[in-house]
Amino acid sequence: MRVTALLALALAACASTALAAPGRFIHPADTSKDDRIDKAEWVAYKLPATEFAKADKNADGKIDGPEFVAWDTAQKAKHAGH
Repeated sequence: MRVTALLALALAACASTALAAPGRFIHPADTSKDDRIDKAEWVAYKLPATEFAKADKNADGKIDGPEFVAWDTAQKAKHAGH
């Protein structure tokens, strides 16, 4: 039980650290931790390769937070009700 409490405390500390960084784009696909997802990371995370260019609105080869949110919102709207 003591180990569980310590683990919970450690996880809470990590979560608060991530939340304490305003403006950060935190996504598990961003393995380089540069707050952007490049095409290799996108594909490695099993996101549809054909969607990368659609998500990369400024065509800089990276998906930032606002681009990802816009793409994800569009995907959810497209698939709503299915």
